[in-house]
Amino acid sequence: INYAQRIQAGLLPSVAKLDEVFDCSFTFYRPRDIVSGDFYWFDHIDEDRFIIVCADSTGHGVPGAFMSMIGSALIQEIVLRKEITRPSQILSTLDKEISSTLNQGEGESTTSDGMDIIVCEFNLKTRMLRFASAMRPVILIMEGEQYYIRGNKSSVGGESVNEKYFDDQEYYLKKGDSVYMFSDGYPDQFGGPNGKKLKIIRMKNLIDEIKDIPMDQQYLAVRDYFDEWKGDLEQVDDVLFMGVMI
Repeated sequence: INYAQRIQAGLLPSVAKLDEVFDCSFTFYRPRDIVSGDFYWFDHIDEDRFIIVCADSTGHGVPGAFMSMIGSALIQEIVLRKEITRPSQILSTLDKEISSTLNQGEGESTTSDGMDIIVCEFNLKTRMLRFASAMRPVILIMEGEQYYIRGNKSSVGGESVNEKYFDDQEYYLKKGDSVYMFSDGYPDQFGGPNGKKLKIIRMKNLIDEIKDIPMDQQYLAVRDYFDEWKGDLEQVDDVLFMGVMI
């Protein structure tokens, strides 16, 4: 399983690439069981546009890692080979591809595995952010104000739903604005003085507290806050928390 972790880590893009594209960024990535169901993917789609994916697959450990590797490979195929680049269309295509790859809905042995996922398309020239999200929120800091934006209420793959709907949301950002994406492993972690869930409200408060400091310091604050909250309790899920500053 440790060698599997090396393979999985080798498939993830280098986070240094984000700092080549954006003013600064951070990626807090911590699998629960060596290999992870959470994964990220990003790449240029042309000179001006860049896509970031933040995904949370069903399960963790080995089953989650299988799903993350399938998801990562399918996204690369959809975006770079099929040249489907609109976030809502990426999610719709990925939904169909996962169902087809796992033969979902065909027989009693079918799986219900899928993923909650955010796809962000950044136009680096106009600073327009277009994103579509399956079950995950996106937090924006625009001109110092925090905006919590919900995603569509369907996961990708897994569900036996005839027609799912994913829509695009668009925002024009300014220099210094930030975008935060995360899986549910961070807010779902138990800890604190009473052993309760961290929850979204504490994440939002944390982002408000750290939004004005450099991203490398934000990373340390995000990491330390999680570790302090968790304390001696076990990590309950894979964790992925990403931030980029325009």
